[in-house]
Amino acid sequence: MEPVPPNLTRPPRAVPSIVLTPKEREILELLARNFSNKEIAVAAAIGEGTVKWHLKNLFGKLDASSRKHAVHRALLLGLLEST
Repeated sequence: MEPVPPNLTRPPRAVPSIVLTPKEREILELLARNFSNKEIAVAAAIGEGTVKWHLKNLFGKLDASSRKHAVHRALLLGLLEST
């Protein structure tokens, strides 16, 4: 019997599982298009305060500290497609 290669005996690395709501996904896509909070509010038919709430949640889920960082993290995690 041949030994099993080391890379097959280790469990697979955990991939972070980030679940976004449909509205968070919509806002993230608009954020990636460089929309302002006001523009996001109009496009998503919600208030600016609600946009800020969703952005706060997105920043937390993506472990991001800025809008640009959130988009960058989303691209790295495959939550956004680069265009």
